[in-house]
Amino acid sequence: MTKRDKILDEILIERNRQDQLKAEGRFEYTCADLAMSHPQHCLTILAEEFGEVARAICESRENLREELIQVAAVCLAWVEGLEKE
Repeated sequence: MTKRDKILDEILIERNRQDQLKAEGRFEYTCADLAMSHPQHCLTILAEEFGEVARAICESRENLREELIQVAAVCLAWVEGLEKE
């Protein structure tokens, strides 16, 4: 397994975690849901995750990788949602 494959696997794991959190009631929607079809809703979620990347850079880089994986998973969910339209 290449480094890229490992990273892509981690993004998929995080993407599945988002769906699990939704199923548990922690999120009402993910960007993959048709109910989130308005781009501003997904942009808000992505901006929140991007803000966490910025915080990790400014405060401590120990969470940077994890936050970047979460940003990638949100982007993946958003693309999934676009494909459903």
